Amino acid sequence: MDDHDRPLNTRGEAGAERVGAWLADRGHVPELLLCSTAKRAVMTAQIIMEQFADKPEIDYIAGLYHASPDTILSKIRAAKPGDVMVVGHNPGMASFADLISETRPKHERFSVFPTTSTMVSEVPKDSWADLKFGDARLLNFVVPRDLKALI
Repeated sequence: MDDHDRPLNTRGEAGAERVGAWLADRGHVPELLLCSTAKRAVMTAQIIMEQFADKPEIDYIAGLYHASPDTILSKIRAAKPGDVMVVGHNPGMASFADLISETRPKHERFSVFPTTSTMVSEVPKDSWADLKFGDARLLNFVVPRDLKALI
């Protein structure tokens, strides 16, 4: 099977459900979700969104499939104002998370950025177009394994 068409496995589905519930419980519900067109990314985004009372707009972007940190940054810079979430792939997402944050979380899995890892950050910008690497202030980082008791 082509990697782009590979579905999310059972463990990934459970992880996405836990992360979605965790985000919803903390009020971290985006207004816009930027998502790779790969089947497992689409499935992850849909499962996460099922946990939200208010569903974000979703923009499927083929260019997020195995995107570099620079490409991910360019897609966010083009986003309309509001809270944004990105569902993408490693190694680009791990590198992007490391580059965008002014500080790294003290979590032993951050450098690996396992499947469905989630970093929540805030940026002091009025427009996504002004976003640069190092601008984000880390609020939280979690991996699905941390949330096993949640669901």
